[in-house]
Amino acid sequence: MTTSLGTRIALSAIVISVVAALVAAFVPDYIYLIRDKLFLASLSAPDQQTLSRLLADHGQCSPQVQNFKLAHGFAPWRLNYNWALGALIALTAAICGAVAIGSAQRIARPIAALADSARAVARGGREPPPPLSSSAPREIATLHRDFTTMVAALDAADNDVRLRSAAIAHELRTPLAVMRGRLIGAQAGVFTFDAAMLESLLRQITLVDQLVADLNLLAARQQGELRLETEDVRLDQIARAVIEALRPEAEAGGATLIAEVDPITTRADPARIERALLNLVSNAIRYAPGSTIRLSVGSSGGKIVLAVSDTGPSWPVADPQALAGAFVRGDESRSRQSGGSGLGLAIVEAVARAHGGELRLGANQPRGARAEMILPAD
Repeated sequence: MTTSLGTRIALSAIVISVVAALVAAFVPDYIYLIRDKLFLASLSAPDQQTLSRLLADHGQCSPQVQNFKLAHGFAPWRLNYNWALGALIALTAAICGAVAIGSAQRIARPIAALADSARAVARGGREPPPPLSSSAPREIATLHRDFTTMVAALDAADNDVRLRSAAIAHELRTPLAVMRGRLIGAQAGVFTFDAAMLESLLRQITLVDQLVADLNLLAARQQGELRLETEDVRLDQIARAVIEALRPEAEAGGATLIAEVDPITTRADPARIERALLNLVSNAIRYAPGSTIRLSVGSSGGKIVLAVSDTGPSWPVADPQALAGAFVRGDESRSRQSGGSGLGLAIVEAVARAHGGELRLGANQPRGARAEMILPAD
């Protein structure tokens, strides 16, 4: 059982006070007793009998006893006692000081270790602080636990920044390399700079522009600055527009698009909602070619449900919700040609949360994948 820091300081003060009080109360009398016995033992047998008789008749502090003692060499014993009393006071101070220093060191040692760890973290290290003793004060144990959690969060954030930076560099490198290769080939006369090449270059520029727009949207969402231009919108009309826009792409991949929509009007940002649905349907077309893809708009439990389901191979991971992170792909072999930038589901989740909703990823019955964007109803 751990005690609080204040309790330990108070207990240390009590121990020091008790030690000093016990010494002051009992040790002087004990020293008096030892001194008198030693002085009595130094006398001859007749003098011992005389002193004992004087003590019995007149008492320890009587003039007769004091005069007898001084006449028989008691003065050095008195001097020695004064020195002993001084040594006793010094010893008491040393014991109390040792108790205080030991208590202070036990309290300060874990704090000093945390301070060293904090300086190491400030220099860029991400090592957790050394483990605490089970007897550490409760406040220090709480500080140690919170500091360890903070260091772990910083380490995770650093790793996330590194992974995101590498992913962004990779995503930008692909279209830039394509454009550079096309332009070098045209300059060398290998390629003809015709309408087809111009269209290819514009397509790569569009990919870069889309990636930058996606990153800006996610950054705005993380900073709480994603602005919505809301208005009364017909979600069923947006869904039908998405189906028609992606039908040629779906048919090229052998997929069938079906819209199952109820006429629902709500307050939302139409451009963001359309972008989210485009991402969900495009995902299904890309990863479930040849399947039946349904885009449905309805309500359930007082919520608006925008769902995209397919009859393909379902999600490639046990926890599909993890795929909603930025630059996360279920299959590491997926490239830009097959897997996009890895931002599609993250964009959908950002849009859903900006509208006060959420994104749910799960299995479709009897087979396939299902993604639901749940929005609050007006």
